[in-house]
Amino acid sequence: MNILCKLLVVLLVACFADAAAAQPFPSKSVRIIASFAAGGGVDLMARLVAQELQKQLGQPFIVENRPGASGSIGADAVAKSAPDGYTFLAGGNPELTFMPVVNDKLPYDAQRDLAPLVLAANAPSVVVAHTGSGITSMAQLLERARDPQGLPYGTPGRGTPMHLAFELLNVESGTRFTHVPYKGGGPATSDVVAGQIKIAVINAPPLMPHIRSGRLLALAVMQGERSALLADVPTLKEATGIEGILAPAWFGFTAPVKVPAEIRARLEQEIRRALAEPDVKAKLAGAGLDVVALPAARMAEVIRSETIYNAAAIKRLGFRPD
Repeated sequence: MNILCKLLVVLLVACFADAAAAQPFPSKSVRIIASFAAGGGVDLMARLVAQELQKQLGQPFIVENRPGASGSIGADAVAKSAPDGYTFLAGGNPELTFMPVVNDKLPYDAQRDLAPLVLAANAPSVVVAHTGSGITSMAQLLERARDPQGLPYGTPGRGTPMHLAFELLNVESGTRFTHVPYKGGGPATSDVVAGQIKIAVINAPPLMPHIRSGRLLALAVMQGERSALLADVPTLKEATGIEGILAPAWFGFTAPVKVPAEIRARLEQEIRRALAEPDVKAKLAGAGLDVVALPAARMAEVIRSETIYNAAAIKRLGFRPD
């Protein structure tokens, strides 16, 4: 009888294990780690998409902010998480294409450890001045930054596209901008709105309400052409004549590379479906994001090409994060 009982227990355990394995993904709550602080564009994107995924898939999608080191802390947490699809990253390009080429001590390999899911949205990087700074144009800003004492400027973090762009300005235009890194666009925006720093270059989402209210003055966008979101704001080239200095900013989703392909495909499909919702698109556009919802294969191409470009630029300049 004892042997029979033990056999029954073994069979029951095996049946339960098979049933659990057969459950469709997701069968429990899912964690989305946001690699930048609350209040910024990554955080907004993550929370809007999480709400839609919860509706679509019937399970909780919980956003957890893990800011710091230009997104690297959050990226490392996801890279080291269980590869089951129940933890994935909402982040930006700094931790995927910038930090890997400026920091050879990163605890993760962006292309080896993280698999693209969806490149969700692009965001213009905007140079802004506190209205009490007395700076009203990009040309005036550059002139002020040539002072021997230099001029502090804020960014969402070390190794971000904004950081690299302003270091390029220092090399090419004789300015002395001094970097003040934050743990995301939200905290940097708070300090420039409060006047703790006078100048910042941040992606648009956390800035838009303060630009509209007049608390901040937008001086330039760091991209090749004007943004439809800020049609009256010149590009850096238009404002100063300086060419080739850009700060591309985009947000997307990645997962541990060992997550089964079918689960990654499901996440890709459902995230793109969430981003296609008119309400989500409208809210992201209103916050300063242009939804593109590129699939995983296209996101991988962007990561590869941007990493190559960044490595070449950084080698040429001898640039390292401060």
